[in-house]
Amino acid sequence: RSPILFVNRKTRAFIANQNNLKRSFSKRGEIFIDTLPKSINIANTAFNWDGIKWTMVMLPLPKDKHIRNNLIIHELFHSKQEKLGFKKLSEANNGHLDTYKGRLLLRLELEALKKALQTKNKDKMRIYLMDAFQFRKIRQESDKVKISENLLELNEGMAEYTSLFLSGRNDNEIKEHLINSIDNFFKTKTFVRSFAYQTIPAYGYLMSKFIGKWHKEINVKSNLIDLFETKMSFSFKKSLDLKDIKNKEQYNYANINDSELEREKKRIINKAKYEKMFLKEPVLKLTFEKMNISFNPNNLFTLDNYGTVYPTLRITDSWGVLIVNEGALLSSNWKNVKVTQPLKISDSLIEGKGWKLELNNTWKLVRSQLGFKVKKI
Repeated sequence: RSPILFVNRKTRAFIANQNNLKRSFSKRGEIFIDTLPKSINIANTAFNWDGIKWTMVMLPLPKDKHIRNNLIIHELFHSKQEKLGFKKLSEANNGHLDTYKGRLLLRLELEALKKALQTKNKDKMRIYLMDAFQFRKIRQESDKVKISENLLELNEGMAEYTSLFLSGRNDNEIKEHLINSIDNFFKTKTFVRSFAYQTIPAYGYLMSKFIGKWHKEINVKSNLIDLFETKMSFSFKKSLDLKDIKNKEQYNYANINDSELEREKKRIINKAKYEKMFLKEPVLKLTFEKMNISFNPNNLFTLDNYGTVYPTLRITDSWGVLIVNEGALLSSNWKNVKVTQPLKISDSLIEGKGWKLELNNTWKLVRSQLGFKVKKI
């Protein structure tokens, strides 16, 4: 069986289905209990702890059986990914999905997938799928964009697809879930790190109607959409433009375009604010050694090639624990994080606007060329 922890996010108390290697958990009948160390972030995730690969799920669990199954199976899948051959799925920057063009084309793609999910006519389904593919091809104008999207879709998309089909839903319930999930997704602040939860489950379900058990043919080197395109025998012009898609209006193009143009104005204002905070003013830069992070994937802000602004996050590392409530800039290569300059400084606690750093006693704060950093004593 797979090692799993159910954790109370307020108290850090947890219930486990097995003991650790040190046999230090307290046994209560068939379960084990203890408290999660402060050095480990609480999140729905798979993680290594003292020689065991654990699945962590936060309490309370969803009351709905299907949603609960979906959540637990998704995280269990992550704990088995390496054994399934999906090793070294690195993070990539999908910041283009926070821009006007990227968001517009993703929303149109998902609207086309919704249409495909809503019809039982396979000929119509195929037409809607072709349109979805075309919107994606216009968005993926470079190999870099194509690769970065596929990395997240292999990671989170496949986990979500697997958990959906093992959740206990029947065919109609799966379709209803996918349609409702896309509608709810449109309400999220950013698509940068959450789009794969929508695209691959929807594509995967639709592909299963045409090409059967496609998921048995993939590996860590697969590009999922290329596989689908080949299997469906789709053929597209080498150079596509939005104006080439004559029937885009049936996908709510006018309304989506208007709302995304309005959002883009606000994004430009926020971009200037974050550039001032993290690129033009003194900052505290923390370099990662053994970083562990938890964050909300639905409120991120991409700052071009500099990295991504995380409005809220919790990071643990050799130097201590960083808790952020008003923004931090995580570098695009995931090697460091920046917060605004410190305002209150003591040996063990450093605070700034919207953040605090609990510093381990073998580290100290020092000045640097760009503001501040921490250094091992």
